Amino acid sequence: MKILFITLLLIGSNVEAATPYIEYKNKYDLKTLKSKDNFLRLGVKGKHFYFESDNKSAEAGYKFKRENLTFKGKVESTNDFEKTTLETEVRFTF
Repeated sequence: MKILFITLLLIGSNVEAATPYIEYKNKYDLKTLKSKDNFLRLGVKGKHFYFESDNKSAEAGYKFKRENLTFKGKVESTNDFEKTTLETEVRFTF
């Protein structure tokens, strides 16, 4: 299912400008002073989009700037789309 999502995202995006990357993330709990999660993700970044995936989750996002407005958002899914969230930001800069 994740592969289908990746394929659809890349087909509809500016693929020729995409750059692959590897990213490491660590979540650390300041109350218990222990690492909660570690992630090693493969990703692709284009001019206005990105996609990351590992064996447990996938994330796709976008960012566009138009004069004083910035539009930013992402979809993140875990456990083969069992839990999916959408986050959107619109920022006006003075």
